[in-house]
Amino acid sequence: MTDDDRQFCALAAGLDVVGDLWSMLLVRELLVAPADEDALLNGIPGMDRALLCDRLDWLRANGVVEGDEDGEYRLTGLGRRLDGPLTVLARWGRGCTTQD
Repeated sequence: MTDDDRQFCALAAGLDVVGDLWSMLLVRELLVAPADEDALLNGIPGMDRALLCDRLDWLRANGVVEGDEDGEYRLTGLGRRLDGPLTVLARWGRGCTTQD
């Protein structure tokens, strides 16, 4: 798909913002409660601080996450709207771990 085609595809546009593993896991953590960087790192094994800062910057720039002066991050209204899709994806993923 070319960049010109993406402007007409809502799925591609959404995946461009939150379609990577680390962004989705950050949104998952922030759906539970606002958190600072240390809490987010504790909740996402394997993520290092540089990657965390990169993903938080990306999500902030795209209006999904906001931070406050105390270093705590929370989802914006746009970010909270990911609750339903992530819940559905998690249910689907749980089914992927079992054999029919």
